[in-house]
Amino acid sequence: MKISLSIGANLGRRAATLRAAVRRIAGLPGTRLLGASSFYATAPWGKTDQPPFLNGAVQVETSLTPLELLHETQAIERDLGRVRHEHWGARTIDIDLVYAIDGTQVVRSHTPELKLPHPYLLERAFVLEPLKELAPDILLEGRSITSWCEKNAGQGVEKTNELADPWPLQMIACVAKNRGIGKDGRLLFHIPEDMEFFKKQTKTDGSVVIMGRKTWESLPHTLVGRLNIVLSRTIWNAQTNFKAPPLGELSSASETERVAAFEVRDPSERLSMAETALPSPPLRGTSPKGGGLRAGDGLSEFLEQLWNNQPGRPFWVIGGGTLYRQLLPYTRRVLLTEVDATPAADTFFPALDGFCCIKKRPAETSGVVFVEYLRKDICYRV
Repeated sequence: MKISLSIGANLGRRAATLRAAVRRIAGLPGTRLLGASSFYATAPWGKTDQPPFLNGAVQVETSLTPLELLHETQAIERDLGRVRHEHWGARTIDIDLVYAIDGTQVVRSHTPELKLPHPYLLERAFVLEPLKELAPDILLEGRSITSWCEKNAGQGVEKTNELADPWPLQMIACVAKNRGIGKDGRLLFHIPEDMEFFKKQTKTDGSVVIMGRKTWESLPHTLVGRLNIVLSRTIWNAQTNFKAPPLGELSSASETERVAAFEVRDPSERLSMAETALPSPPLRGTSPKGGGLRAGDGLSEFLEQLWNNQPGRPFWVIGGGTLYRQLLPYTRRVLLTEVDATPAADTFFPALDGFCCIKKRPAETSGVVFVEYLRKDICYRV
């Protein structure tokens, strides 16, 4: 059964919460994510004395019944901080089932708990416009979705540049047969063909590379032509020459010579891109000399701003082991240079249980293969 859902939020970090909701929906049992739309800025509907919304659409294929899916999405709403105070009121997250097809038949439900198709589907541009992005050929009550969108034009719905991809990260690494990637703070392999592959993949327009402190310290110099983001649990010292630019400069060409530094203030804090409705993300932006990033800026907020300045720019995670492991839940694609050798290692790349291999290419170097992995719980690419 294919089911279309509408998602929206007008409180807290709206885009982050919507991305978290999509990840949760994709992870439901018996469910595969067919598509997730861009985000749309929307004037309030029904109750207008509240902040503007950010809306999107999600389409899934699922073995769950519509009622079972409803209960699962209500649990997701609660987990992400939804509290139901008033009808059509402000909310941290809203997930509605709006349309379902079983084979070729439209699913209809008219119970007090669930009504399908959604009774306001044909009246809400903030539902129709994102849904049109995912299913442009869909017919609603005998008319094309484009026709319904035209009928509801003028409701203040506008596509935004907000980061909508629930998995915006890509990873790249060179790994041994035992998944080892390093020892004593240094890479296991220095293969010229792999180095060229790394440069070709990561040095593209607007590229951002995210790394841990040890990875940064192992580099002979800043990765030129890319914005370097360094994450650390330690206090910066005089030997660590970070230069964090003011956020206002990040859209300029000078960012390719810059390094943005993030410090985890409490060493016990988990290094992550946790995206919830909580007011303070665990990562805090900092500059060793007091300038640059505003205190309290989290990594995901920072990436959002970079994306908004230049939509479509790639975000690469390049090491080390802890960072790979903790950012993997936010990663769509992994590129590995796999080496047929097992040197001693103390740092390892995490298992890719949630990914499938989609491409292999032997390198010219003997015993080396370039392999591409893609997240399994989605079947579309952006």
